[in-house]
Amino acid sequence: MSEYSTTHVNKLVKQFGIKASAQKRIRGGIYQIVTPDGRKYSLKRMPKQIARLRWIDRMLMHVQRNGPLLAWRNPQTPEGRKPHAISQKGELFVLTPWISGREPSPRSLADMRSCGIALARFHKAGQTALKGDISQSEIGEWYSKLDKRLRYIQNKISKAKTNSFSVPISRFIQRHGPEILRYANQAKALLRSSRYEVYRQSPRQYGVLCHGDGGPSNFIMNDKGTYLIDFETLHVDLRAYDLYRVIYNSSKDYRWDFSIAKAILDGYRKVANLKKMDYELIRVWLRFPFTTYLVLSPFKRIPFSESRLQWALENERRISTFLKKLEEYETRHCSTRGN
Repeated sequence: MSEYSTTHVNKLVKQFGIKASAQKRIRGGIYQIVTPDGRKYSLKRMPKQIARLRWIDRMLMHVQRNGPLLAWRNPQTPEGRKPHAISQKGELFVLTPWISGREPSPRSLADMRSCGIALARFHKAGQTALKGDISQSEIGEWYSKLDKRLRYIQNKISKAKTNSFSVPISRFIQRHGPEILRYANQAKALLRSSRYEVYRQSPRQYGVLCHGDGGPSNFIMNDKGTYLIDFETLHVDLRAYDLYRVIYNSSKDYRWDFSIAKAILDGYRKVANLKKMDYELIRVWLRFPFTTYLVLSPFKRIPFSESRLQWALENERRISTFLKKLEEYETRHCSTRGN
């Protein structure tokens, strides 16, 4: 998707009834807007169809009324009355308050606990928002998601065997492909042996409103508390998936230090109990070699290189020890009721 000129951004902002005295591109599709009186907003492209965006808006408006701190529109303000704007290219944009503050740091266990608390509060408020509406549910897609990613990895390994990549990359994948596939198959085995089917067959009972991509970059902390931001991945899923995303995104760059995950889980448990099944399902996603999958994918922020593949494999190996510590944590803290 192409970026927008200053003129086009100004036209989008005007659709919300405000004027931009300054604008700054933050990253692809996200702009900071400053009004003449100094108010700041985030103008963000939402890569969704309009029906999906309306659902996201409806859910977040309900959650916001129930207490959790979110970066979303306030319909009581003039600029918040319009839910979205449409560009000349037909792309959808939302305007939300710019939340000043800082990203939480995985080096701070207090920050990680705050993220766990914020996520649990979001899930709790989201349950009343859903009221059985699981039209955007991905609860039943776990098998197909894992299978699709596994096939992608298998395809890359097959290409490496025909030396379709550079010599160092092809040799690395040929050498370590069996180990990578073993981790992927372990994840699938964990899913089969879990009680996932219980949740899968009762999505209205177990589904929660999931952020979908939680992590340090999607929380903002300030004097008012911990905000959740960026909701283009909002959907209905199991809370284990959201916890996995926050744990993964917070731990992957810190050598899988389990104290980070412990702080997130400790924070979450201050608001809601976690069941044995939740831990089982968190382990499924953590065991899948997702970091390797990202390196093998056309993901611009992670180059496809031998050094990055080595980095990814080291991550997958550390997760083995990490998962043992997660099991120990579960044994100490798991609520067995309702399993």
